[in-house]
Amino acid sequence: MKKLLYMILIPVLFLSGCAKNTLQTPSADLFVMDGDITAAGISAGDGPEEFIDAYRDYPIQVAYQDQSSGYLTMSIEDIPYEDQISSIIAGLFIDGESVTEEEVCAENEIESSELPELLSSPSYLRNHDVIYRLLDFRWEDGVIADIISMDLNYNETFETPHIQS
Repeated sequence: MKKLLYMILIPVLFLSGCAKNTLQTPSADLFVMDGDITAAGISAGDGPEEFIDAYRDYPIQVAYQDQSSGYLTMSIEDIPYEDQISSIIAGLFIDGESVTEEEVCAENEIESSELPELLSSPSYLRNHDVIYRLLDFRWEDGVIADIISMDLNYNETFETPHIQS
């Protein structure tokens, strides 16, 4: 279970760390799916043009499916759609609000390397609801083969409920 947790946490670290990001922060409704169709109207079988039109304003992470290369931040136009990759759009939500890693780091006066420790600490989780959401688009031969939407509720994962005062 811990290995799976860390596999999911790694993208948080590599999204943008605490660096400035000029792209749009995703809202919670971006991660909602209606059956097999994303809120932006994207489904399996769609190609790069539809994907770019729908998600050009968001940070995109790319990982090769057959390698342990980790996640790479790429311009949406530079993604190698013909390769077997996953392109991921992720968002961090604290107390229901979409936040960037930069904002969390600045507010808590920490470095990006300290972010995972903060977000998993019982003292932070007792005071905040923390949810990490992602859309994972699996590409094969230039089309989307599958889309997975996931939520990771840190309070549940680390068994530390938010205590509202």
